[in-house]
Formats: sequence, structure tokens, C-alpha cells
Amino acid sequence: MNFLETVMEKWNTFTAKARPVLESAQNVCTETGRAVKNVSSYVIKMRKIFLAIPVVWGAIYMAIYNEANLPAIVGLDLQTNGDFGIQVIRELAVLGPVVITGVCLLLMFCSRRLLTPWLVSMFSLLLPVIILITNTFPA
Repeated sequence: MNFLETVMEKWNTFTAKARPVLESAQNVCTETGRAVKNVSSYVIKMRKIFLAIPVVWGAIYMAIYNEANLPAIVGLDLQTNGDFGIQVIRELAVLGPVVITGVCLLLMFCSRRLLTPWLVSMFSLLLPVIILITNTFPA
């Protein structure tokens, strides 16, 4: 027996033993692929809800944070001389951005397009931050 025949014989033995393992791995991959396809189709159908969850969480978190850290009278419309043009109570300054974010999310759910109203709702989360900064560090 020469070297090539020995190698081919060992290769055939190896492939005969490996074939069931490879077939079972292929079956697992097929089932996993099917599961991933099912989950991804579910996520795509519910993408508006999945995108709204972090926005709602951020709005609630910022409302709670601003409720604890804003003064009793909150100034809006900071003038060039350092005074505020409009002053409102804390609850209105806290709930105003939450209402604006909620309206943006409502428009997102009513819209056929998804990304633009969602981005507007994400940018509406900057309102409580701006209110907090302008009342913490006035000019």
C-alpha cells in the first residue's frame, strides 16, 4: 500500500464518522435560522413599539430628575441681560416636555413613515435638559 492509498482510506473513514455530526449541525443551523427569521419578522412588525420604549423611558426619567432638581419657579426664554422672559411653576416645566414627547410619539404611531417622527421625539428629549441647564447656570 502506498502513501496516497493510506491517506485516502483514513480520509474516507473520517468523513464517514463526521457525516452524521455535520448533518445534525446543518439541521441545528436550519432551525436556528428559522427561529431568527420568526423573531426578526416579529420585531419588524412591532418596530414602532420597540423604538418608543427608550423614548418613553427617557421622558419619564428626565421628568423625575427635573422634578427633584428644578427650582419652584422655573425661568424660560433667557434674555441677553440674564433675566427670564417667562416664568412658570416647576410642574408645568416638567410636564410640558413630557406632553411634547408624547405628542411626537403619537404622531409616530399615526404616521406611515417611522424614522422622522421618531427622531423628532428623540430631539424633544433635549427640552428638559435645556430647561435644567438654563435654570442651573443662568447667564
